Amino acid sequence: MKKLEIGNFHVRDIVFGGKTAFEDGVLTVNRDEAKEVINPQGKLKNIELHIVHPGDSVRICPVKAAVEPRFRPDGRTLFPGYTGPVTRCGEGQLYAMKGIAVLVSGHYSSMGDGILDMSGPGAEYSYHSTTTNLVICAERTNEKDLDYTLREEDEFRISAHYMAEYLGKTLAGREPEQWECYDWEEGERQAGERQLPRVGYVMTVISQLAKGINDLFLGQDCNNMMPLLVHPQEILDGFLLGGMGLAGQALTTYDCQNLPMIKRLYQEHGKTIDFAGVILSPADVSDSMKLRNSISTAEIAELLKLDGAFVHEWGGGSNVDVDTFYLLSRLEDKGIKTVGIMDEHIGKVYTDSKADAIVSVGETSTIIELPPMDKVIGDDESLVRDYYYGAWSTHTTLGPSLRPDHSVIINTYALACGGNPAAWLKRAVKEY
Repeated sequence: MKKLEIGNFHVRDIVFGGKTAFEDGVLTVNRDEAKEVINPQGKLKNIELHIVHPGDSVRICPVKAAVEPRFRPDGRTLFPGYTGPVTRCGEGQLYAMKGIAVLVSGHYSSMGDGILDMSGPGAEYSYHSTTTNLVICAERTNEKDLDYTLREEDEFRISAHYMAEYLGKTLAGREPEQWECYDWEEGERQAGERQLPRVGYVMTVISQLAKGINDLFLGQDCNNMMPLLVHPQEILDGFLLGGMGLAGQALTTYDCQNLPMIKRLYQEHGKTIDFAGVILSPADVSDSMKLRNSISTAEIAELLKLDGAFVHEWGGGSNVDVDTFYLLSRLEDKGIKTVGIMDEHIGKVYTDSKADAIVSVGETSTIIELPPMDKVIGDDESLVRDYYYGAWSTHTTLGPSLRPDHSVIINTYALACGGNPAAWLKRAVKEY
């Protein structure tokens, strides 16, 4: 029977010291050793490590990845196909460090990166202003294509995953403080006995961008993938990795590891619903690909005999809006009742009257002003030099996003997870 048990360790603080170890709720990190671990091929240079806490007067930009440190007691790689060989996932025991995250930043921004404030008004928009973060800041040894908005920067993303795996090994031989148990088969048995409605969870994944920005499954780039049926426990266990940085509507690896929606569906599985599985549906550029993906996703849903489905939009914006509404419409045409989960922004290019049940998790259209911070990790000049969703080098009335005193004016899309895509935060939208 496929069962996943996640043992949680609550981390009170992170400090630097002579030996990387975890004792009495404190994670100690050896700087020099960690730098070697995260850069095995020497593709990064000028590596710095920083520790930031909630409430610190710190700005991190650009932010390119977020990962939760974890450990597998059986020795399997933490991220199959990416940091090690392809193996099974979604079963066995897994240890997790709660309350902390590994983030990675750099000097230059690529499309999809975000800005994170640990205090002030910007902090209210990001879950990672509430976690204690170990931040990797580095440059590529081969800085190229700096004028491109889409650059291959996997060196940064994989370094965060290497770091998460390295830190997690400090949990070896220890007993978790608490356990989370995910047993899909037992819930399926109970749901069958009670004849509960079958419900699926459809996730749009980023597949239309460049290598190093698309999402990954088992280490494979999602570009040109077909819709895929996945066991929900695999999503919580390293199967799916975030590709974009922490722009407002981005999916991060940390989100996948802790996805609130999957955890909520497990709570109801066998009680009020029969949770039938997760369908990953790629978001592509051409209309023919979007139609292909919506048709294929609906066929999988029909084979699963779904009565209802949640369609969760990731990486939003006008392009992915089309994919999402195609999915909602196609599933409704199959007689499957759907609920869309997405954030709001001005200028949605496509809607459908069949999509009449939408849950808003936030918005990415507000102009926000951020005060200067005492410390900047990365390079805030990137806000006017490089490409961000929601930042600009010039504006006829507002001026540049970065002001001379290092205060910032941006659209909330530029804030790390500003659209609250994983639905971590409890924010309300008011109509005027």
